[in-house]
Amino acid sequence: MEYNEGKRHVNTVPVKLLKARNDEHRAHQDSKFAAATVKYVHQLAAALGPSEVLFISQDDKARVPIGITAANKQAPLLMSLEYKVTLPDHDWVIAQRHKLIPSVYAVCQIKPNMIGQENAVTYSGPTYITIRSGKHDTSSAYSHGLDFNQMIELDEMKNAVKTVDGIVKPVLIFSTDGGPDENPRYPKVLKVAAHHFKHHNLDAVFCITNAPGRSAFNPVERRMAPLSHDLAGLILPHDHYGSHLNAAGKTIDPDLEIKNFAMAGQTLAEIWSKTVIDSNPVIAVYVPPEDTEDMWDELSETWKEKHLLQSQYFLQITKCDDQSCCRPYRSSIRAILPGRFIPPPVPVKQTRHGLVAPEPDETLIDSHYGSLFSRIALSAILPQCAKTFKIFPFDVYCPSLIGKLQPRICPVCGMYFPSQKAKSSHTKLHTGAKFVEVSKRIDEEDLDTITSSVQKDLAIPVDSLPIIHSVQEWATVPWIEEN
Repeated sequence: MEYNEGKRHVNTVPVKLLKARNDEHRAHQDSKFAAATVKYVHQLAAALGPSEVLFISQDDKARVPIGITAANKQAPLLMSLEYKVTLPDHDWVIAQRHKLIPSVYAVCQIKPNMIGQENAVTYSGPTYITIRSGKHDTSSAYSHGLDFNQMIELDEMKNAVKTVDGIVKPVLIFSTDGGPDENPRYPKVLKVAAHHFKHHNLDAVFCITNAPGRSAFNPVERRMAPLSHDLAGLILPHDHYGSHLNAAGKTIDPDLEIKNFAMAGQTLAEIWSKTVIDSNPVIAVYVPPEDTEDMWDELSETWKEKHLLQSQYFLQITKCDDQSCCRPYRSSIRAILPGRFIPPPVPVKQTRHGLVAPEPDETLIDSHYGSLFSRIALSAILPQCAKTFKIFPFDVYCPSLIGKLQPRICPVCGMYFPSQKAKSSHTKLHTGAKFVEVSKRIDEEDLDTITSSVQKDLAIPVDSLPIIHSVQEWATVPWIEEN
């Protein structure tokens, strides 16, 4: 009661969240290519505006241990020296896997009327956190999908995630760190994104990640510092309902263990829910263990071919133009993307012959990716190697994939895939397609032409053929035996 009364006299003010520094980051050859794709997505969000785009940055925070100090960094305190500070007599792990998994979802607000400006996507907005048991549960693409479905129903999130009509905004963008549970290339991530796309009648879903080692540039990372600050000196109880461990630290009562984990998770959720970041609320909840494997529908290869564009660091799902398949657009995204998908980044440079796109294996010095809108305007400027592809692959300029694209391209339709496994699944659509494709081209007229050509090539003069007047004479041995 006293705490709630005290909160009435505390007012937070907006603060500038410092930009992440890359002084100690390891370099990666795909950094510029991936950054160009991220910039395209941000500029698309800026063009569509806050009424049409829901931008979510997500990541798992470092696991929070139970029974020991959650964070060793000191936090500033204002205290009376008359009080004695007491600490428990241990600072070691109570038992293996006694940790909680916090999944953090940062909704990024978009400034209106900043078309074409990448910084229209801000780092401020409400934060949603789900906390799971590190021993009885896991963080996966399926758990993230379940968290999204719960988040959009919260009253605190209503203004940020829904339109004035009370439905989810038509364009959904996920920015992730590329971990195994969030990487856009993986089938589980695709399945969950497609579920959101279908269930909420979205115009498009984009899942974007940066190059390896660059996860600090994910907007959600700026929410981690204040959350970590709240854990300084915090010890979460491991035996609130009684110890479930024996003297050796082994679990002897699984049911009691689950109850203790839930209590620790609820305690952490209560602490984080009192946090305010840049005048925006933090909503934290503990999620009990449950199976989410069977909640997501399988996708047919035919549906994927019509609605997907996959690449190394980017997943795009958009509506098709078939009205019997997809409902009308709810946003103005087609006015910005006439080709339905964000085009692949292509660097250009100024030469005495005009703007030129260098070959992927050439040096890209003096070349620039430019903005999304310049890329759309210069869509005809492609390297010479583009003529070798039926469909220009998204990852042509991805440095780590130069010379490695062909095994990922369907030999029949020319579609590009982020892995050979995805390509193999797709090629099942074309079983016998080569034979069908060839046979369709051979009609009667073509067949007559081919037959005449073969006969002409194999023609033999009539006077060169042997004429047999008598079989007995023809079968007689022509050699005479000498005495």
